[in-house]
Amino acid sequence: MKIQKIKLVVASTILMMVASTHAANLDIGLFTTGQFTVDIASSYVPTQSVSGLTSNLTVQAGDIFYGDFAAPANWSSYSWTSLGAGNGYTNTNLGLVMTVTSQAAPTPFTVTLFDSTFAAIQSFTATTSVFSTPTFVALTPTSASGFNGGSIADVKSFAFSWDGSGAINTTLYSVAYIPEPSSASLLALGMAGLVALRARRKS
Repeated sequence: MKIQKIKLVVASTILMMVASTHAANLDIGLFTTGQFTVDIASSYVPTQSVSGLTSNLTVQAGDIFYGDFAAPANWSSYSWTSLGAGNGYTNTNLGLVMTVTSQAAPTPFTVTLFDSTFAAIQSFTATTSVFSTPTFVALTPTSASGFNGGSIADVKSFAFSWDGSGAINTTLYSVAYIPEPSSASLLALGMAGLVALRARRKS
């Protein structure tokens, strides 16, 4: 009976840990009031609140806003791969947490990260869909050829540009990172092993 209980505890722990670590994402850049400042020289200025940045307008290809996070941040621990001097970095686990409550059509967009010297770090692309609740939208790295070698250890500025046109209502909440699945699985297995060891010692 005790062995069955141990097996049940281990199995339950693995399932819960894997589910929680895969589903959770880590917010590493917020667009809320006080955490991000939109440059008034942008071609449009989203409405900012304690939730994030809301754009409710008809966009044209090339419309862009950009601004600064409250303070420079070191994002180098989030699974970046360097492409060499002057070529930037890639990261396939980065995304935007956003809602899109209405849109004329799926609309592509580009985001670019800059360091404190405004040197480009990397650009990413994605396409909107209708998400009525905050949803993680994965960003796809674009070619870093010709970049100025901005430092991922010094993320300061952010630019968002629409690559399509149409009426759209969207809110950006944060830049988020999803931990590597392999790391999450190893963590789950390690925790499950500790639970099993403890149960064994008690028996």
